[in-house]
Amino acid sequence: MASAGVAVICYWNGRVKKEQNNVVYEGAKVNVLPIKVFHGTTYAGLLDKIYATMAIDRRNFELNIICRYPISSQEYKPIPIKNDEGVELMLEVPSRSGVYCIEIYLEEEPAPLKAEAIALLTRETNGVEVGDDGNNNGAASSELSNYSPKIGNKKLKMEGRKWDGLNEDILVNVLGRVGMESLLLDAPFVCKSWYKASREPQCWENLIFPRYIKPNDLDYISEDNEGEDEISEKGYAERLARKYQGNWSVTAFVKFIVNRSCGNAKIIKLPTCCTVKALEYVANECPRLKVLDVSSYNPSINAIIPKYICKWKNLDILRVGRFYVDEILPHIRLHCNNFICLSAAYNYFQGDDAAFLVASLPELKYLDLHGGFIEKEDVVKILKGCKQLVHLDIRECGFL
Repeated sequence: MASAGVAVICYWNGRVKKEQNNVVYEGAKVNVLPIKVFHGTTYAGLLDKIYATMAIDRRNFELNIICRYPISSQEYKPIPIKNDEGVELMLEVPSRSGVYCIEIYLEEEPAPLKAEAIALLTRETNGVEVGDDGNNNGAASSELSNYSPKIGNKKLKMEGRKWDGLNEDILVNVLGRVGMESLLLDAPFVCKSWYKASREPQCWENLIFPRYIKPNDLDYISEDNEGEDEISEKGYAERLARKYQGNWSVTAFVKFIVNRSCGNAKIIKLPTCCTVKALEYVANECPRLKVLDVSSYNPSINAIIPKYICKWKNLDILRVGRFYVDEILPHIRLHCNNFICLSAAYNYFQGDDAAFLVASLPELKYLDLHGGFIEKEDVVKILKGCKQLVHLDIRECGFL
């Protein structure tokens, strides 16, 4: 005999709200769709069915499943469903309570990429180094892949795999984490298989550009004032200049890198010397962008950011330089439904700016205003208005 199915009404694109003796689901564009779930369905199986039926991209969102669970004929409680046992208890509701169907409420949470992206925006790094030290441009590919240690004049036989024998999917996964410098100047020169893997678009989803593209961009920094970051940036720029003979513009370099992603870029941190044309290219070629760092103080750059927000509907995290609250926030509110993090250091918050921010982004979770100017009353407004805020940075702020 075939297993009996249970009618489950799914609600999504909203938020759960608990009321006295009841649970409701609110939102401006709530969607409702029934599905049939059979007894014996696992938690993983239920998730698969929901993702497939609702066409929710599981790479970008994780789902919280809340069951509107009847405690009595006049009382309901929100019960989270997180495992196989929870699914089993949920499917027993009709037989126990006499109801004809079950209601579940779905809350979409940003995938773990957010934590990684926030870390990338707050840490200057080019990732793990792969390959040579840059002195020979990785020319000795066969030596690296076939190297065997010696004792005296005898070669030891290596029992492990060669570097060029790594599974390509694993290799692509690893190379996608090493950073732009290694992807450009190290990994492709190890061996043919590494070169092939380094050209895969999946390796170019996180594009963390160096602050400076050309060595002479750092000439204003004296040797006495060079810190570790400046030395590293200069070394990176000098390696690029040696490899490509310096025959490129910032715009051309940005286009070259963005093209490697084939439209798959999710995180982009643009160079300090970014041009208007480079940003326009990113807007048109990176529709899947989730994180954008364009902390430039070029007025021309800042002026066009609002124009392109509509192209980044998946944008969750934004770092900008000087900006006007009333110009950019309405576009974020209108087009970026899952926006959670705004970094806008060294800005002036005055007048109705704080109230406007709260009205535009009430669900903001991360806000960085360090080094700027803001009134203490406005800090209180933000804390009271953005109830989901978990991080507020007002270090070194001057209070008006």
